[in-house]
Amino acid sequence: MVRGWERLLEPPRLRTLDTEEDRRATWLELFFDLVFVVTIAELGTRLSGDVTLHGFLEFMALFVPVWWAWAGFTFYANRFDTDDLLYRLLVLTAMFGIAAMAANIHHAFEGGSAAFALSYVFVRVVLLTLYARAIRYVEAARPFAILFFAAFGLAAVVWLASLAVPQPARYWLWALALAVEISAPVLGWRRVPTAPVDPRHLPERFGLMTIIVLGESVFAVVVGVAGVSWEVASSAAAVAGFLAAVSLWWIYFGFMDVMRIFGSGLARGLIFTYTHVLVWAGIATLGVGVKLAIFSAGGDRHYDDTAWVFCIGAALCMLGLAIVQLATPPGVFDVDVALRLGTAALAIVLLPASFALPTLAVLWILAGALAAQVVFELFQHGQHVPAEGLEL
Repeated sequence: MVRGWERLLEPPRLRTLDTEEDRRATWLELFFDLVFVVTIAELGTRLSGDVTLHGFLEFMALFVPVWWAWAGFTFYANRFDTDDLLYRLLVLTAMFGIAAMAANIHHAFEGGSAAFALSYVFVRVVLLTLYARAIRYVEAARPFAILFFAAFGLAAVVWLASLAVPQPARYWLWALALAVEISAPVLGWRRVPTAPVDPRHLPERFGLMTIIVLGESVFAVVVGVAGVSWEVASSAAAVAGFLAAVSLWWIYFGFMDVMRIFGSGLARGLIFTYTHVLVWAGIATLGVGVKLAIFSAGGDRHYDDTAWVFCIGAALCMLGLAIVQLATPPGVFDVDVALRLGTAALAIVLLPASFALPTLAVLWILAGALAAQVVFELFQHGQHVPAEGLEL
């Protein structure tokens, strides 16, 4: 065991080559995830304040860099985390930058766009520093680390260049920078196998983030109920929202064997990673829809035509889960995939109808469909995928 100062300044190594090591999420990783609780909550608050198609598109545009910021550090930690002093300090510094992103989300498309861009660049500079260490110390993964250092570095330059460009052209440069980053694993697929991922650690990390986003949905129910009088209609909306969150948790952790997806091919892993932006954005949107539905049921007429938010959230989430299910070995179009797509289709059909139907009716139709899916799959499979406990 490495001790003393050597342990405090232990250089990165390619940990995924150690097949005997049982990787689990560390306390630092859990602490790192907590800062995204605030960030996703701020995104939800922003959407609640602008319940329009324009507001939703801005919500999605901001959700993507938040998701990718989390993914960048998660995949680095999966491969190179040695939990030494310098690594801890850099991750904690990145958390400060992510908190700054959260603080500037509300005005990211108004007067605070420069502050949001600088916050994101700050977070990326920390990740670039980590990859510079990997380039220096991990010879086996050097081609891979150089690829990501170049992609993230180029993207950071584009983000900085956007500060000199007026709106709305600035936002197109943001999109270009994100496209450079997100496409790096696909464009450099020949180098990615030189630094494989740990197929046991990553599903746990994605599962933990899914729990966090689901927690935001439950929190939305609490906020909604706290903001209205406790009556039959508002109580019914709260129950439906909680039922929807519980059903999504059961579907993700009870019927989806995501532990098999990493290690079964680069394409499957990339599909799993990229598709989670739909899953998480959908759950977060659904949570906002629940809160607005509770307000509407509680008598606030400003939110009577907002059930479409819940519909979009359900559609995005279930579409994402269907794609993940298809990417999971053996990758067949089975009844599980059909159920996910069927629920997504129902949500899409209900979207235009939500402007004519009562908000509470739309909420219960979709919550009932999600719950029915859980009941059907319990009888269909006879058992659910056993959940693995978190060991630290």
